[in-house]
Amino acid sequence: MDPAPPQPTRLIPYAGDVIRVLGECQGLAFCELTVPPRFAGPPAHIHHDFDEAIYVLTGALTMTRGQTGPEPAPAGTLILAPRGIRHTFANPTDEPVQVLGAWSPSSALNFMEEIGAALPAAGPPDPARLAEIYRRHNSEAVP
Repeated sequence: MDPAPPQPTRLIPYAGDVIRVLGECQGLAFCELTVPPRFAGPPAHIHHDFDEAIYVLTGALTMTRGQTGPEPAPAGTLILAPRGIRHTFANPTDEPVQVLGAWSPSSALNFMEEIGAALPAAGPPDPARLAEIYRRHNSEAVP
């Protein structure tokens, strides 16, 4: 008999879906999430207090790191966004995309809770609301 899959420790609203927290300790958090079809993603941004990584499990995203424009990020791509590096991602396809995310330290999930609730599954987010969330979490949207 196969053991039951581990249950997420908590669920965080994100772009009309949820981030499933698979495990967390003070220094690190691992999560699974589905990026909705045609999700424009957050604006390009920088985090000053935490590192972020997204591993594309299925489907394809686009990613922006540093000053590059959007580049393809098909299944098997690891998007590393160390603190201080401009980044974003989007799902330009008609299919949902499954990803694993990692944040260090795990206090970054406080940011994810706020920003996830502010990002709509479709359409643009409220820039003033996002700017305030970024400011409170020592992050910034950058063109």
